[in-house]
Amino acid sequence: MFYGHYDVQPAEHPDQWASPPFEPTVRDGAIYCRGAGDNKGQFAAHAFAVDALVRADAVPDVTVKLLIEGGEESGSLGLKSYLDSDGADPESDADAPAAAIRDADLVYVADGPQHRSGRPTLIYGNRGILTFQLDLETANADLHSGNFGGPVPNAATELAEVVASFTEYGDETDSDRGYPSGGDRVAVDGFHDGTDVTEADRELVAALPDDADEVREELDLTHFATERDYYERLLLEPTITVNGLDAGYQGDGSKTVIPRAATAKLDSRLVPGQDPDTVFERIEEHVAGVHPDVAVTKGTGFPPMKTPVDTPAAPPVLDTLSAVWDADPVELPVLGGSLPAAFFRRVDALADVPVLVVPYANPDQGNHSPNEHLDLDCFENGIRTTAAFLERVADADL
Repeated sequence: MFYGHYDVQPAEHPDQWASPPFEPTVRDGAIYCRGAGDNKGQFAAHAFAVDALVRADAVPDVTVKLLIEGGEESGSLGLKSYLDSDGADPESDADAPAAAIRDADLVYVADGPQHRSGRPTLIYGNRGILTFQLDLETANADLHSGNFGGPVPNAATELAEVVASFTEYGDETDSDRGYPSGGDRVAVDGFHDGTDVTEADRELVAALPDDADEVREELDLTHFATERDYYERLLLEPTITVNGLDAGYQGDGSKTVIPRAATAKLDSRLVPGQDPDTVFERIEEHVAGVHPDVAVTKGTGFPPMKTPVDTPAAPPVLDTLSAVWDADPVELPVLGGSLPAAFFRRVDALADVPVLVVPYANPDQGNHSPNEHLDLDCFENGIRTTAAFLERVADADL
């Protein structure tokens, strides 16, 4: 079963798009539009591959199912409802909507970017995600910073202290750069409970190219938030990330006020073994201990998902990638981003089904950003990969 999604992130900042975001435009060897890589273009590769095999009367002895949804960017609630409609008894629930997919031997997801080296990539899972919001009101109006400044609480300052409390650093400080080093660990009690990182996962990460310096240069970073290994921190450890802060005056120039209210939007990327509901409870407890007046509102999220790296479904994928892309594949234990793949495990018949992420998009696709694009050679190789994989998997023992 090939899974994907046709919904997309908003195409903000239209002035930064070189062509209209919802009018696919081919230039410089790439298709530019919102969703080119995330995820319409990658899923279209599956449909084109199956169509080509059908037209050539060359469909191998394998049943292909295509499942696409329209709510992945907002929590996949429709997919979750669809999967929950299935029952445990195939006889009594033969007409349940999800009965159409309960016999899948493998869930194959072409999403996310390939490794930044441009080599074909196989990923054995994905981090989960939990979104939440913090709100604080300290007065009934914005106040004059001269007439009230000092004794009156500032909502922006107090909420910033709560946000800062989520992170702890090591004792060492690099005086030349002026920021703490050696830390960057979530400082919420119980946050890391249940994390399940295997030795096989660590071996995959250790084998990745050491290109952290290149990442820093490409992004014009003065430093990383941690002194630890780049990919270990990225793929094997959970995070709490501030997505946005809002407080006080936002117009041009200055306005000397004390903000009456402040809001912070955050997400938490979760590693296998963590449960979004439990993590949210720990965050609520932490915030209450730091500032009891701050309201915490839960958003949407996905649980993390992991397929064992020794799954028999992996060899035909790796062989296909090597042959089509003419390069050795890169293997990652999890995708840094999040997918609703764990929801498939809610169907009893799919509880142990392997879920593999095989991105076809170029590393610089710019998903969620202006000028998102899918390189034509990646698109064409994606079509070839799906077709060749179906030929190989027909003879595989999953």
